[in-house]
Amino acid sequence: MEKDPTIRTLLALLACVAIVVKAVAEEVDANGIHSHVVESVFQGSETTVRVLLPDDYNANDRYRVLYVLPVVAKDDRRFGDGLLEVQQHNLHNTHRLICVSPEFTEMSWFADHARNPALRDETHLLNVVLPLVDESYATIAAQEGRLLVGFSKSGWGALSLLLRNPDLFHRATGWDTGIRVDTGPIEEADRQDRIDRIWGTRANFERYRLSSLIKNRGKALGEEARIFYFNTGGRRAEGGAIFHQLMVEQEIAHRYVFEPKIPHRWDSGWMPEAVAFLVGN
Repeated sequence: MEKDPTIRTLLALLACVAIVVKAVAEEVDANGIHSHVVESVFQGSETTVRVLLPDDYNANDRYRVLYVLPVVAKDDRRFGDGLLEVQQHNLHNTHRLICVSPEFTEMSWFADHARNPALRDETHLLNVVLPLVDESYATIAAQEGRLLVGFSKSGWGALSLLLRNPDLFHRATGWDTGIRVDTGPIEEADRQDRIDRIWGTRANFERYRLSSLIKNRGKALGEEARIFYFNTGGRRAEGGAIFHQLMVEQEIAHRYVFEPKIPHRWDSGWMPEAVAFLVGN
């Protein structure tokens, strides 16, 4: 008897679990960034995990890990390269951080697609990238050792990942994150089509919808300010204000900054402030 498609998929995933964190290649580029090419069933192909180490990295020490989420999969230079921004400002040395920028497939929202098994961004990050980094480097392999920073769409991803996994990550920053699409009824056909294409189904969209996550999971963050939202205005100003209002209404500790003079770019100078917040005292 032929197996149920769901069972077949599960068996395939289980069969690959042993190899998904296997590095098939590792290189160091001219900038000193380590690149691990890994096989991942959750991405349906090989992907790259880029790692920047402090200059005084010592395998006998333990380091916090800053996950720098790229804006667009396989093209994190759309608005600049977040990992190179960390390096340019010497943040990996100032704060003694291992900085990681994983490569993903197509979505850049860091959510699991409901229909396409090759688009499992959140699962890929949690089941492949985190274990790879913790097994390869001297990390603090616990919540207090993992930080998230994202810009634009990857800012959505950073905030969503923290809200959905507060026991895995300590703090997250969402910088100029476009969340207007999730701030009310979506009646226009083109917007509904966009949700279908990006998220797979409306139900899957609701799983990652920031306003819903704030209301349903925000209390799990506790009394410490673990979210930093930076709003540079423009067409994203409304979404940022709504995010801030929801956090206030839910009495969730957070930090919110509105600075309309800063351009909507990775390289517009906000990274030092973001990382300083993430690291804290």
